[in-house]
Amino acid sequence: MLLTIDRDALQAAALPGAALPGAALPAASLPMQVRTEPDLIRRLLLARGADPDDTLDLNTLYPPLGPQGMLGMREAVEGILHAIREQWPTVIVGDYDVDGACASAILLHGLDHVLPVRSIVPDRLKEGYGLTESVADRIPADTKLVITVDNGISAHAGISKLKDRGIRVIVTDHHLAGPTRPPADIIVNPNQPGCPFPAKSTCGAGVAWYLLWALHAIAGDRAVSTSTLESLLDLVAMATVADMVPLDRNNRVLVANGLRRIRQGLVNPGLSGLMVHAGVDYRHITEQDFGFKLGPRLNAAGRLAHIQTGIWLLLSRDAQNIDQWSQFLDTMNAQRKSIQSDIERDALEIVNSLSMSDDPVICVGSDRWHSGVVGIVASKLKERYQRPAFVFASTGEMEQTAQGSGRSMPGWHLRDALALVDARHPGLISRFGGHAMAAGLSFPKEYFNAFRQAINQVALEQNPLQGANPLQGASHGNRFAEQVWCDGPLRADELNLEMARSIQMAGPWGQGFPEPLFENDFVVMGSRKLNGGHWKLELALAGNIVGNERVEAVHFLDGRETGEIPEVGTRIRGRYQMGINRWKGRETLQIQLRQVMPSPAPEIGKLPVSSPAWRNPAAW
Repeated sequence: MLLTIDRDALQAAALPGAALPGAALPAASLPMQVRTEPDLIRRLLLARGADPDDTLDLNTLYPPLGPQGMLGMREAVEGILHAIREQWPTVIVGDYDVDGACASAILLHGLDHVLPVRSIVPDRLKEGYGLTESVADRIPADTKLVITVDNGISAHAGISKLKDRGIRVIVTDHHLAGPTRPPADIIVNPNQPGCPFPAKSTCGAGVAWYLLWALHAIAGDRAVSTSTLESLLDLVAMATVADMVPLDRNNRVLVANGLRRIRQGLVNPGLSGLMVHAGVDYRHITEQDFGFKLGPRLNAAGRLAHIQTGIWLLLSRDAQNIDQWSQFLDTMNAQRKSIQSDIERDALEIVNSLSMSDDPVICVGSDRWHSGVVGIVASKLKERYQRPAFVFASTGEMEQTAQGSGRSMPGWHLRDALALVDARHPGLISRFGGHAMAAGLSFPKEYFNAFRQAINQVALEQNPLQGANPLQGASHGNRFAEQVWCDGPLRADELNLEMARSIQMAGPWGQGFPEPLFENDFVVMGSRKLNGGHWKLELALAGNIVGNERVEAVHFLDGRETGEIPEVGTRIRGRYQMGINRWKGRETLQIQLRQVMPSPAPEIGKLPVSSPAWRNPAAW
């Protein structure tokens, strides 16, 4: 779908002397080729509802304007153009995660040549999320325009303070809207009521990039050039993956084109510096590198220090600063891992020390824990126990506030559950927000038990007990049995390096568009333990052990395994993903085992997988 413009209606809004551009957003540096995929790749894409011949062309993105454009987008552009003509001092208020940092960098890079613009990001520990009243107090006195990115849809009090000072406010966000509209002048959010924009899963950085695209469409290259838009795609791609929004087709187009640019060497200098310290080769970068190597390093600044360092990095063109800031983020990430490990150990001890009950949601908290890391620990608990999990730390004056993060299981909308708790128990939750799978909240610490009871009551009502699992058997309190869909077994002629390359290039894979997961019977030909107790195996396809074909496999334990590493000669059934091990310029096939079971096992098919029984969450 290409952008069409009502030229007469928009001519008055254009910059003085600017000519309106043509309809399409060009992809000058990104040549597209018709795919010629192996049959397996075509089957994998079709199973996920994708067209195997789709090249994910940048020109097929949903447009920012027009009948299916974002509600408020035209008004936001007109407001920014007025600010440009008047040269209004402008402040961008961001968020302290990867999405917020990338969104801030995108707007700063896109507007700094036409506006006097600066950015402010909340202090995670002192101010909490979003445009709070304390953040509003830090907005300089001469500010005429505030633009939020990746926040603002729930910032009623902060926006009211700015309006009392006569400051215009444009909210750009992607989080779910509450029952009342904040008093902003303009709101651009694909998830606000009445917005016709089809790509509801666009992240905060994506919305910011769309705002620049709309500015380009209306005012031309004098406002935002095509080359600038293309140069920011790597940041949009990283934010989309790191924020774990569903990879609908529109997001796959954004991520695919960001990856293509990086692989061509067209990469943000600051991101390039981060890649060097993370050991990521730009020629072979994948979406997994965004999620597991680059995103965590950028996030570490917001968790333990201040995300402004990450924003400076993404804006910098100075090699010395880039190296120093990249090294700083690398150090912060190492510290984050250490802190996270300590909190995980404490949290597991709390959960495992308590008796079984019918509580379906884990809630744990401690005065000793760092609030910047609780979201990661919640994810780990969710994965280990296959239950929604909330983890809290003490913050605020006299550390009397419980600030936490929750992570949910598929099928239970966490933000909506919190909204129901808030409606039933007014005043219990001070602030909350988020998505279906992740949410943040705060409340007075003395309300911890009340919250635990309230959220579990909602979970009990909304998630009935499920039946016995064909693989695991019945589990008491099993309300959140995760379904894992396998793509079936691979033939011997498909289990090779070339197929692993084809799968990688058929991506991006991720949230809502899962990376292929296969299932085969193997015979263990070699086994040894790695650091941390993880497994490294040499496998042969069962029935094919006479030949010399061997497959290297690794299995990173997540705490749910109960068995020892299989001995040589053991027959196993493994669920796995294809991977490529690159070392000293050499590439070899390496499969990533996700689950190991005895073989023979139940018939290969599309069976749901649930965890073993879990233990009762803790009171504070």
